[in-house]
Amino acid sequence: MSTAGKTMTGVRRVVVWRATEELPVSQPPREPGDIDPTKPQAIQLFSKVPTLAPAQFLKLRNRVDSIEGANLPAATTGARLTYEDTPPFHTTDGRPVRMTYAVVTEGTSANGDVSNLVTIVPLEVPVAPSDLAAVARREGVVLTWTAPDTAISGAKKPPVAGYNVYRFPHGQPADEFAVPVNTSPVSKTTYTDNPPYGPHDYFVTALASATAPRIESDPSSAVSVTFKDLVPPPPPTGLTALVETAGVRLVWDPVDAPDMAGYKVYRTEGTGIEQLRAIGTIPLTPVQLVTATNYRDTSVNRGISYYYEVVSVDKTGNESTRVKTDWVLVPKTP
Repeated sequence: MSTAGKTMTGVRRVVVWRATEELPVSQPPREPGDIDPTKPQAIQLFSKVPTLAPAQFLKLRNRVDSIEGANLPAATTGARLTYEDTPPFHTTDGRPVRMTYAVVTEGTSANGDVSNLVTIVPLEVPVAPSDLAAVARREGVVLTWTAPDTAISGAKKPPVAGYNVYRFPHGQPADEFAVPVNTSPVSKTTYTDNPPYGPHDYFVTALASATAPRIESDPSSAVSVTFKDLVPPPPPTGLTALVETAGVRLVWDPVDAPDMAGYKVYRTEGTGIEQLRAIGTIPLTPVQLVTATNYRDTSVNRGISYYYEVVSVDKTGNESTRVKTDWVLVPKTP
């Protein structure tokens, strides 16, 4: 709607307005306990200076720029229109400044109302974290990165209030308005995420402020990783070897796991008279898993001692620890 209450039939441009306030040279003394270590100093210095009322803003505002109608599609992301401003971060003598913004939509026949006011204290924002790496482990996706040592302005060692970690579907564009996967700023240069199984992309940002509004660096370079089930199923229990005519039958209890695929069986041959020692292990099921809870080995040689091992395998291919039988002697005569 226009300021006259009429429907706007076309958008010519969106105008960006800004009012800049400098922190007064003399500030009232701070009271004990009035300093919050989690908030940047510049924001705290402005905390006792009231924000601009709409009438004050209209008197102090300056036109920053406009997005012309032909450029609106390129400046639109989803349902949001994006504009990037590059204001001064402080006065020439180093005092903090505070910015208040509003936008006005101009139509072909009338103008819209001034939007709501948003206020921000510009801070020295770190450059993006570097060397981001992601490794899939049993406990989740472990991300590590290197802390930034300069600000976007070139200042050295900017304060970093923490980090945000973002995850998005592999191969899809990142949403700069996305919500980080961490619920609070990450204080270290590592984070373990627990995503759904599948491929994912990640990037990390460094925070100039741990409190609202969100002020963070550009995103790091993105990394890709595939997270899959790396937790093995429980091992079989109750494994027993039964000597039969011309063979050995193995039986065991079923493994209760939702993603069970089957079992592998191994046989180890022994040699020696008083003290048996293993001389070789072979897989008895090298190609196809055993889906039953028993297996009959008919390839044994009479007069030879063996022991057997059984492992459970899930659908991802994770194997449990091996469960072993005692030595079994196949008699020379039935």
